[in-house]
Amino acid sequence: MGKAAKEHRRKVQARNNKIKQQKTKMEKMQREFLMNLIKQEQEKGMFENNPSLNGPIVDGPMIDGPMIDGPMIDGPIIDGPVEIKEEETNTTTEVVSESDKVVGE
Repeated sequence: MGKAAKEHRRKVQARNNKIKQQKTKMEKMQREFLMNLIKQEQEKGMFENNPSLNGPIVDGPMIDGPMIDGPMIDGPIIDGPVEIKEEETNTTTEVVSESDKVVGE
């Protein structure tokens, strides 16, 4: 390993250490800020008499009816089992061979 490579590795390691220290310092400042903010809010009484959350709270309209692969919005309300009737189609398929074709039309 050459002298230039060793010097480069040393500079990269120094830069990475400096970045790591700055990141740690920033995280510490953020943590202290949040703790101070929470402390101020507690002193104001913001965390007193909080309602207990025993179940999910859903804001918005409630949808009545069965759930079929997800909520049905603006769809029909189905009361009970649904019968789906298949319609019979009377179609025929006509097979035409090459010799039956009229040439010159």
